[in-house]
Amino acid sequence: MTGAGLGSLAIIGKWFLLSLAGLTAICGAGCALLARRERAVSVGLGSLALLLTLATVADLVNAHYGYLPRFDDVIGVKSWPTASAREIVGQAPRPHPDGSVVGLPVTGVHSGFGTQEALVYFPPQYFTEPHTRFPVVYLLHGSPGVPVDWYRGGQAAQVGAMLAHDGQPAILVAPRLSHGWLDDSECVDRPGEHVETYLVDDVIPTVDARLRTIPDRADRILAGMSAGGYCALNLGLRHRDLIATIVDMSGMTRPTHDGGMAGLFGNRPDLAFVAAANAPALYALALPPDPPMRVWLDCGRGDRESLDDTRNMALTLSRRPGFTTVLRLRPGGHDFNVWRPALRDGLQWAVPTASPASADRHTRVLQRHHARVAAA
Repeated sequence: MTGAGLGSLAIIGKWFLLSLAGLTAICGAGCALLARRERAVSVGLGSLALLLTLATVADLVNAHYGYLPRFDDVIGVKSWPTASAREIVGQAPRPHPDGSVVGLPVTGVHSGFGTQEALVYFPPQYFTEPHTRFPVVYLLHGSPGVPVDWYRGGQAAQVGAMLAHDGQPAILVAPRLSHGWLDDSECVDRPGEHVETYLVDDVIPTVDARLRTIPDRADRILAGMSAGGYCALNLGLRHRDLIATIVDMSGMTRPTHDGGMAGLFGNRPDLAFVAAANAPALYALALPPDPPMRVWLDCGRGDRESLDDTRNMALTLSRRPGFTTVLRLRPGGHDFNVWRPALRDGLQWAVPTASPASADRHTRVLQRHHARVAAA
């Protein structure tokens, strides 16, 4: 995936943290020993000890959340393979053994959300099999969060390459779901920011129109972590005509906006109804059996924020006809140390395996899709 060297250095491992702490201690000791004899050197060592202390504390926090696994991630260098947009449309293609990530602008034609860049992973087969179409996984980021989180903390490109090499090639699309890093959109339509419409009416149609996808609900997967997990669950259940599979990692089961429901949806006479219509914990009890759904629910056992919601939703959906539900609890809390393996395991379960039979089905799906487009 990336070459050896400083950029690929893992900075959240035990030995890296111990090395930082050791260097801090050495500089601190040198500062104390030379305080009277070599004042200039002592000041330099003291300053270095302070910087190393701050770096150690920052890396301890980073290790806790697992957000920036490698040195490249810290300095903003892409630690995943990239390709040009020309290669995606078949101009001057070349092999990409582990696949590649390309930015795809998506304009909010229907939502008014503006033009935002989605980060799209293409499996190696996309470059070597020019007539093959692929299922799509939509990766919904959390809050605070941005699409690149999936490729840094989530290591989505590595997961995509693993799937491709195991015969489960898929396109991974990480769209922008808020205007700002701290903006908690919860993927709903609210005053000034129609994120649900953006994803459903702008992102999915754009991806299907511009990329070699399989435009069928059975080959669309919504996957999200934290606030994005809530997004995947809520939007997947609300749009079962478009989505057949959900991978919810540590998501809540109702809106949790800091400003309350009025802060999220605005002051409106039907506020209670709209809030309830976006709370899977409330409406999941009455979901019909058709069309069938597959739901993977994943959470850390130490996640005090989401564990109860995850368990309760798994229990609710497992009792509903038409739902195939998997509950996976693993060691950890509300962080990428849980979401990285959860993404890997969830997509191994969710993404269909490529086969001659599936290729025939994809052809029939595409024929139906073209007929619907022509009719429209």
